[in-house]
Amino acid sequence: MGSPSLELTGAATALLLRTTGLVFLPSGLAPSGDTQAREQGLEALEADLAGVGYTLDGKLREALLALPTEVMAASGRFIYDNCAALLGSNRPFVPLFRNFPESVPHDTQHLYVQRMLGWLFQSPEQPCIHCGAQGTVRALSPCAHLVCERCFNGHDYSACPICHRRLSPSEPFLKPTELKDTGFLYQQTAGRLTRLSLGTDPEAAASQVLRRLVSRSSVLHPRETMLLQMFVSSFGVRILEWLPPRIPVKETLACVMGTLLRDARTAGDVLASAAAHVKTATDVLRVLVAWAGGNPDLTAKVPLKSPPRPVRRAVLRMLEGLSLLNLTEDLRRHRDLWKAQAKLLHVFEEWPRHPKVALAFAVLRETVLVPETPFGAAALALAREHPAAFGRVEVDGGLRLSFYSWASQVEMALERRDVRGALRLLRQRPGELLRRLDHVSRLSVAQSGSASLAPELLAALDAVLPRAAPGLLLTLVAHLRQRHQPFARRVFFPKGEATHAWGMEDRRPLLPGDVIGQLVAPLERELLRRAEALPSFPRAVLDESLGDLLVPLAEKTASRALVAVPRGSVLPLPEGKTLRFFVHWTEPKGVRVDLDLSVAFYDKDWWLVDLCDFTNLRLEDDAAVHSGDVTSGPLPLGGAEFLDVHAPRLLARGVRYAIPVVFSFNSVSFDRMEDAFAGFMVRDGEGGPHFDARAVEQRFDLQGSAKISVPLVIDLAEKQLRWVDVKVPPEDGFQSVRRSRGELAHLGKDTLAYFGSGARPTLWELACLHAAARSRTVQVRRRDGFVSVLKRAADEDTAGFLRRVRAMEADATAPRFMPGTAPTFFAGQEDMPALPAGSEGYALRFRHTSAQDVTRLAAGDLVAALKA
Repeated sequence: MGSPSLELTGAATALLLRTTGLVFLPSGLAPSGDTQAREQGLEALEADLAGVGYTLDGKLREALLALPTEVMAASGRFIYDNCAALLGSNRPFVPLFRNFPESVPHDTQHLYVQRMLGWLFQSPEQPCIHCGAQGTVRALSPCAHLVCERCFNGHDYSACPICHRRLSPSEPFLKPTELKDTGFLYQQTAGRLTRLSLGTDPEAAASQVLRRLVSRSSVLHPRETMLLQMFVSSFGVRILEWLPPRIPVKETLACVMGTLLRDARTAGDVLASAAAHVKTATDVLRVLVAWAGGNPDLTAKVPLKSPPRPVRRAVLRMLEGLSLLNLTEDLRRHRDLWKAQAKLLHVFEEWPRHPKVALAFAVLRETVLVPETPFGAAALALAREHPAAFGRVEVDGGLRLSFYSWASQVEMALERRDVRGALRLLRQRPGELLRRLDHVSRLSVAQSGSASLAPELLAALDAVLPRAAPGLLLTLVAHLRQRHQPFARRVFFPKGEATHAWGMEDRRPLLPGDVIGQLVAPLERELLRRAEALPSFPRAVLDESLGDLLVPLAEKTASRALVAVPRGSVLPLPEGKTLRFFVHWTEPKGVRVDLDLSVAFYDKDWWLVDLCDFTNLRLEDDAAVHSGDVTSGPLPLGGAEFLDVHAPRLLARGVRYAIPVVFSFNSVSFDRMEDAFAGFMVRDGEGGPHFDARAVEQRFDLQGSAKISVPLVIDLAEKQLRWVDVKVPPEDGFQSVRRSRGELAHLGKDTLAYFGSGARPTLWELACLHAAARSRTVQVRRRDGFVSVLKRAADEDTAGFLRRVRAMEADATAPRFMPGTAPTFFAGQEDMPALPAGSEGYALRFRHTSAQDVTRLAAGDLVAALKA
């Protein structure tokens, strides 16, 4: 569906639509067909799009009408299918009890006994053991369980009443049913329709998105990685012209170069371009893994693939161009992977051409070097040039080299409490110094015995700041500001495809206030310096509620979601009578997949109050109702479950916290499924459709090697949702919320305490930094609806203006926001209507602004703009 001047694949065009809201239509075609029929078709398309929460702007509507009838119809289907897929409405949601929630049994235990008795004792030749009726018992297909058609209602069940597996579509037990239509009963807020706009230059739009992605200073979100790979595949080596001089994130670099290398015809150009970006041996390894189709973060099992000879020689030349000490140390970071790659690269085949590579791999593989051989003599001579790094161990028949890495030297210096020695090493690597700044500062304070830092530490800090990553600077500022008191809990997120989390008590010595001031001041000066260098705007508009959203810092394990909420952020509990959670999955052929949607309920002290899952379908007073346990998800229906949560009734029962969970009951990991996703919507009444795309608040993919997903923690008393997006390590065997109730309580308590401690930077702090440094007039939309207006005085410096913006010390107050005509920098939870052309900014949900007229930024783009 691309422009004739650019052969974009349908998938790439679809990704542009989903990412930017721009629709690219065929050009140069004259309208044909009946005009009235095209008008009616367009009205039908607009009605369908409204049903999934989207609308067409005027120019896009006119462009569609100007197409031939068949092309307009195809374009309309393309637009609708992609919008529906974003919300999940392109999948059939058929729960076990089709008349859920009304038909869900009140007594789950009685239903279980009824099922087990039928399974054990029902016979086709005998009357039903439950009702005594004759001729009503029959075997179902394909499971062959015996079911009485009087005891189990075929109008209500969508699967076998005994095993809950999907039945054959032609199974006579399944009777047609009609849900009561009581009107639209889901929460629908005015202005919730997202506007789609007409795109005119797909190459310009794609190149702009690609530049922003590769310039990002934090690891990309999985959805963005998919987008990047699609663009690279579509445009090929043309993207080399679009790349910035520096690509900060090495996984992103590997994704680009590894994808391009798959085309052998252009491998030479790609390798020549890659040489300017590849700085370490790990960079090379990531590119090789990405080229082989693996994950360049190197945390999962990677495929092994022998590179062609030109690629192999180019890789060895890259490695030879690195520092010997850095090369040797870097190989040891991924010892097993490099040992496997050594065989594929033939590192010893022509060792005189790359002696440093040969020596580094000899150390890695613990090769015994014989001084009398040419290779042994050359390697030992090269090692003698660095006596502090290489040691010798005599073995039978020769010598084996040992290596003392930079990291080990740092650890030894810190263990000896040698602050000066550690700083001499840490100055070489700015990121490592900043990550260890808390530790080194504590050692410095302990040695001095006073509330001051060693001059060497402050000098080292000033020296490395200009080269530091912006995300690290922001994180460190927020962290240090809270170090005058213990954290409620320390929570760690280990690396890996699945984001696990574990917490511990904070036992670190506190930092004195003066020390914190000495550390934070230079960090903020550096951030302000970088922000002031960015393009300015006549005006900035901010939203105070950005204080509830955290700066995204580890997005590569984040779930692909409809709304990209940074992990740890707080969202208001949507207004409505009931929260309806949903899950849908499609199992691969030959593998049965049983996903279970569950919610655990806890009191204010995190003691378990109740559960709602397949073992407890309906809570007292219908405080929570489960749609029934579907135990398989084959095509065409797949599997689907719903779970309704009624907040006021739960609060009346003493429930404070609710944790929804998706389990893979039979331990099939999410990444093995054809597709699997979950989310929630808001429901305002009884009856109506089970799933309505207009009411979907969040939809996210179930991905990675995990088997238990915890998307959020709900605080019913505070009416808040805390987006945590973590995966709980599974226990052996079958999974259930009852078995994991203790781990879930610890997870909920720890993450709420950690993310609520203020130790992570917020988007409010980041947006204020941009606004104060780039605009002289800042308007802040407060939580109460009023607008605070702040104007920078002629003699006011940026730091002083930033303090006033963060404190909202307004020069004037307005009852509402009045959009102007000048380009605006904006940041808020939702974009406001009628932003002037040329504006730029971030919104959690873009609904009104067109990516053709206004530059839409992701949260990561706000961070990346502050790069060194």
